[in-house]
Amino acid sequence: MSFNHLNPLRLLNKAIIRTVNKLQSSIFTIPILIVILVFSLQIIGLFQLLELKFLDKLFQLRTSEGLEPRIVMVTFDDRDIAKVGKWPFPDDVVAKLIAKVKAGNPRVIGLDVYRNLPVEPGFEELKQIFQSTPNLIVAEKFVSPSVLPPPYIDYKKQVGFVDTVVDQDGTVRRGLLSIEKPNGEIIYSFSTKISLNYLVLENIRPQISSDKDNTVILGKSRFAPLDSYQTGYGAADNGGYQILLNYRCQTECFQEVSMTNVLDGKYPQNLFENRIVLIGSTAESLRDFFFSPYGQIPGVHIHANLISQIINGAINNRPFLQTYPKWIEGIWVIVWAAIGVSGISGFLRGNNLGKSQFITGILTFLLIATLGLVLISYISFLFSFWLPIFPTLFSFLLSSLISIIQLGEKFRYASNIDELTQIANRRYFDRFLMKNFQTKQDLSVIICDVDHFKLYNDSYGHQSGDTCLQQVAQAINKSVRSGELAGRYGGEEFAVILPHTDYESALTVAERIVTNVRNLNIPHKSSKTSNFVSLSCGVATMTAEDSSSLDLLIKADRALYQAKEQGRNRVVGYSNQQ
Repeated sequence: MSFNHLNPLRLLNKAIIRTVNKLQSSIFTIPILIVILVFSLQIIGLFQLLELKFLDKLFQLRTSEGLEPRIVMVTFDDRDIAKVGKWPFPDDVVAKLIAKVKAGNPRVIGLDVYRNLPVEPGFEELKQIFQSTPNLIVAEKFVSPSVLPPPYIDYKKQVGFVDTVVDQDGTVRRGLLSIEKPNGEIIYSFSTKISLNYLVLENIRPQISSDKDNTVILGKSRFAPLDSYQTGYGAADNGGYQILLNYRCQTECFQEVSMTNVLDGKYPQNLFENRIVLIGSTAESLRDFFFSPYGQIPGVHIHANLISQIINGAINNRPFLQTYPKWIEGIWVIVWAAIGVSGISGFLRGNNLGKSQFITGILTFLLIATLGLVLISYISFLFSFWLPIFPTLFSFLLSSLISIIQLGEKFRYASNIDELTQIANRRYFDRFLMKNFQTKQDLSVIICDVDHFKLYNDSYGHQSGDTCLQQVAQAINKSVRSGELAGRYGGEEFAVILPHTDYESALTVAERIVTNVRNLNIPHKSSKTSNFVSLSCGVATMTAEDSSSLDLLIKADRALYQAKEQGRNRVVGYSNQQ
């Protein structure tokens, strides 16, 4: 009959080896599985809101780019409306305002106010000023409920839609440049029309690249529309030609003058010279406000930021806010998942770390890595590349968590193993014995001692002594059967727990142990018993008189003492002492 079945500690040893091997191999397997999970979650939009909020924080942390010299805004608030005394403004007031601005020789005028219906007095006057000002761009609302532009102006040259695209939290982070009508006609936004009109005098016109991604080349800039699963977004509404808005600032980078001051002539003489002049509302009562990364700002400021982005990109090569290709993001996620796995697996080599040191080390590693990821994302943003953080952070933390769980299992197993001999340590041995003692079923214990081991150390040295103990431990471990446990009891002492084993069977196991150790043929020139390393064993079996597992150990220890007294290299059972 073979007795090389796996006992609990041999199972334990194999489990440790499997755990370590899994953790090491997971440096390759876990990241790949995680990136599949991450992209699946990203597609359904799980990270989208968090990512967009983090993008807002990046805008807020970035310093303002200073005053935009090409744009001036003529705004009206509730005080201006009260002074006029009527809303909508009468046509003659609007006509006078545009005439004042036009007299300042601006390059383009943008009227971010709906004028679809006559508001007397002054309709004919307004109509005449609209038709005689070809560089005037008037707003329309295209998406239902639509607000049509004045019917008496050139639609293709003088009208742009002011519809905006908002994210799920109501924030405007994307600019809508154009829309394709059901009949295939392309119409341009208010911001796009103004920008293109301004750039014509710079001899800059848009060119469509031959690339399949509808890339547009505009002067020194090159940009492509967002796709439906753009980095940072899940399944975003990508209708029309959309780009990411690269805000300059909140509001302070655009020069403003009130409508009242313009009508009263209270503004610098050359304020509008060769500039874009936007006319729009900042009145709270009109509620023409949108959420931006900086909070609520007037709609005219949204248009100003998009116009500034387009013309500065074309003229000064100010970068558009770009995203990385999906394959690069995939590699990035894999890299950080691997960092999580490899970083935690590094603690496998920290066998001398205490519990508090281990926990502190893990937390420090996670904190430094997370801050590093945030810093990298911020630096990337400063170069106008949006690098999403949450898919990457999720992959890093998830891989770290998986590795920590695996590492914890390794430590849990290792806490039950004697480091030198790789069999059960005293703590695990005591727990195993107590558990089996409480069943009140047949239970036997063997305590073994290496004969004259001190003399062995003196003769061969402690390093050889350690090797000897390792060999003896494995010989004992191989001598027991499945469900039985061999452990290091202390120093050169070993012990075996034999559940469901009577006295005679226990003696048989002990004899086998002594024989197997003797057959190792480990030389022992200083032994007073044999020329080879040998064992003395004491055997005891639980009886009704035993009140605790300690009683059983005491009996086995007494039997071991008798074995030594009788000349060593032998087995003695406690029942023989009766």
